[in-house]
Amino acid sequence: MWMQQHAGEQVPEEVFRLCEQAVRSLNNGSFGPDSAAFVHWVHVELLRTEGPPQKHRSEDEWRALFPRYPSSSTDDGYLLCFEPSNVDGIREALQKFGLCVVRVLTASQCEETVIGMFEEVNALRAYYGVVGPPVDPHNAATWQSENWPSKNRYLVKDRALHKQAFANRCNGCIYEVFAAIFRERRLHVSVDNWGIARGARDNPDWAVALRPHWDVSPWRFVEDVQQGLDPGYQGLVALTDQNLETGCHLTLPGCTHFMEQWCAERRQDWVGANQSFKAAEDDPVVPYMQPVPLRRGEMVIWSCGQLHASIGSSSQDMRLVQYIRMYPAPEAGCKVNYEGRDPHGCVRALKRCFETGELTQAAIDSFGLDALGKRLLALESWDAEASTAVLA
Repeated sequence: MWMQQHAGEQVPEEVFRLCEQAVRSLNNGSFGPDSAAFVHWVHVELLRTEGPPQKHRSEDEWRALFPRYPSSSTDDGYLLCFEPSNVDGIREALQKFGLCVVRVLTASQCEETVIGMFEEVNALRAYYGVVGPPVDPHNAATWQSENWPSKNRYLVKDRALHKQAFANRCNGCIYEVFAAIFRERRLHVSVDNWGIARGARDNPDWAVALRPHWDVSPWRFVEDVQQGLDPGYQGLVALTDQNLETGCHLTLPGCTHFMEQWCAERRQDWVGANQSFKAAEDDPVVPYMQPVPLRRGEMVIWSCGQLHASIGSSSQDMRLVQYIRMYPAPEAGCKVNYEGRDPHGCVRALKRCFETGELTQAAIDSFGLDALGKRLLALESWDAEASTAVLA
């Protein structure tokens, strides 16, 4: 009864004590000190089986919870984008909105990356014996599903291993941004994938869109924050211009501030600590998500506590991205085991690549990585002297 009348509120200890008294009176006081444990057990079971009631909010209340990320000053349909040197702006945006947009690659770097992406795609086609013309990002006739090296809806394998993919992972602008976010310069970088979405104007089946989800368990995120831990961040770099027509990133600004309350109003579902969690289609927060159009060369970085998704294409053009994120290396001594949590963490990912033969030491050597790049990829350690030399 109390929970129904106080939807969205934490049950105070006074209510638990009154319940304990009622239990003891119904059992002639025979429960003794076990009555408290019994009452708390019943409460947990109610939350698990029925879930807590959700608080009803007005449209204005919902909008106040999820403020819009600002548009660019030129009002060109894109969003406010920071330079990597604007440390205060980046931190303030992440704190308020749970995301920020930063310019990290030049136009020529984006062009080189797209060339490298399709060199890798077509090399894999040859390796797997795929018959047909090379995939050309500017020729939709080559985009048929049977012409790709992977038959999953993402069209590519688990990791981008082209030289240019590694150059972007070790990019100085991206490094400086994450160093500012974590206030820590001993970082590692993920070895993650390309993102390829075909233009779907003439083929609606190609309009792939991700459902709203969190990359980690919402309950795990809240637990980390309550313990004073930083759960970390995700990121993607736009290699082509991305808007509502081509499809783009979609997020819920301010979501991180609402997560504790969100969890308090929902039945806790079992989900692995490192597994993604999908929002219910009728969750009242979903309509307040905001599209994040990006110019090529811009990177959106978002907290692991952000509900996010993507919009499917209605354009004739491809949408191309590279997923990159950085996190404190073990040498930083953080309480969070970022390396262990991240399935695309460089230690685990490169070990797997060497074991399968996807990468060799000769290939790594051919990338021409500098000292910073080797440390970001855990190929060299972040000892104190090395850190000082690289980051002075």
